[in-house]
Amino acid sequence: MKDSKGNLFSGRMTRTMWLGLPLAVAMTAFGWSATGTVKTSAGAGLAGVDVSVKDDATIKTATDASGAFSLAVSGTFQRPGILLGARMEGSDLVIPTAGTGLVEAWLVDAAGKSLWHASAAATGSETRLSMASFRPTGAAFLRVRQEGAVVHQAVGFGPEGMEVASPSVAARSLATLPVLQFRKSGYRDTTYTLTNETATGIEVKMTAVATTTCPTTKLASGDQNKTISVKGTSRKYILHVPSAYKGDTPVPLVVDYHPIMGTASGQLSGTTYKAQTDPEGVISVYPDGLNGPLGGQAWNVQGCCSTADDTSFARAMVAEVKTLACIDPKRVYATGFSMGGGMTHFSACHLSDIFAAGAPAAFDLTEQNIGACKPKRPITMVMFRGTSDGTVSYAGGHSAVVPGMAIDFLGAKGTFKKWAELNKCTGSPSAEDSKGCSTYSTCEGGVQVTLCTKQGGGHEQGNGSVGWPIIKKYTLP
Repeated sequence: MKDSKGNLFSGRMTRTMWLGLPLAVAMTAFGWSATGTVKTSAGAGLAGVDVSVKDDATIKTATDASGAFSLAVSGTFQRPGILLGARMEGSDLVIPTAGTGLVEAWLVDAAGKSLWHASAAATGSETRLSMASFRPTGAAFLRVRQEGAVVHQAVGFGPEGMEVASPSVAARSLATLPVLQFRKSGYRDTTYTLTNETATGIEVKMTAVATTTCPTTKLASGDQNKTISVKGTSRKYILHVPSAYKGDTPVPLVVDYHPIMGTASGQLSGTTYKAQTDPEGVISVYPDGLNGPLGGQAWNVQGCCSTADDTSFARAMVAEVKTLACIDPKRVYATGFSMGGGMTHFSACHLSDIFAAGAPAAFDLTEQNIGACKPKRPITMVMFRGTSDGTVSYAGGHSAVVPGMAIDFLGAKGTFKKWAELNKCTGSPSAEDSKGCSTYSTCEGGVQVTLCTKQGGGHEQGNGSVGWPIIKKYTLP
């Protein structure tokens, strides 16, 4: 049955309406609830903790003086055949309304996670909300609120427009349980994933962390050549400070390693990450390797291609930058190209206590260094490889490019699988997306392992526009 606007509906509308909604109709319960207590690591109740649903900041509360909290999404949706009264006109959602006041509408999944949200002041008998930025498909719940009253309707979007959908269809299509987020200044952010619709007696412990004190003198924007002594050896790096850096709020730090025979200045010019991080005020550093057997600068990734103590250098460099700039110690990241990608892998293996995530390009783990790769914790890795790489074969194998320091690569897929094993990932990786990226998303510690494959790609820098949005989400525990 279609209304005068041509929208397809199943059933008939009642005459008694408020907010365009039938009042005297059969209703079905819907939602979830969670109650519990947040405590310090010592077991004391923690007051003033912000408790919210990840990806939906509209659902939130705070712990009381004893650390207790209660959070729920509950309500009702109309049974199939009873109409909400809303309709689609082009890209506008039109909601019948009455009176004045703010009208809010959401599309939510069966667990209450917000997929889309808009609001506007009521404008008489109908209020319009633009959905131009959202292309709905499948089943969802339409939640409408005006003056404190909330009603849900299961709906579906298809070729005929918006239709009333069975709640069971919506639930089957979109049933997920939310992840709760716990945040309080001076404490490490914590999450808790619900496993059923009614969770009681949840106990969450939050660990206090030292607050970052920003240096009193703000670093000027630009590039500075720095020298540091590491176990009696002079080491150099370039400190890059973007103009967006303010100096009064902790920001991430990116360590970007150059390729073999490369230089810090060359990587500063060639990296694809700086274009992504500079607008966010992120500090980046570009270390110089020491000369290796080929005569140019290289990194020691065990078995090849230098004998320098590069892990101690990286640790000392990061420590020094923390004294110079306002750095968030939980958000230090490693990336690099070619042997710089190898040093990124090596840093993840041996420096996971200072690096939150890594994004290597055009290099793999090797048979020579995999045995000693024992990260202290799970660590997110986003790897970039080209199928036509003539320097580091995508399939892996023996390489004798550096005389006297031959190595054997695991290959792109072998390295992908090994990092999934090291991070104790379960299940199979996702299918490649439009960027060629496949991901193990169910891993210990909530980390992810991603391989982005460029068909026909050669020996080239990683894609910062893909890598940075992923790795910056992850922090040290």
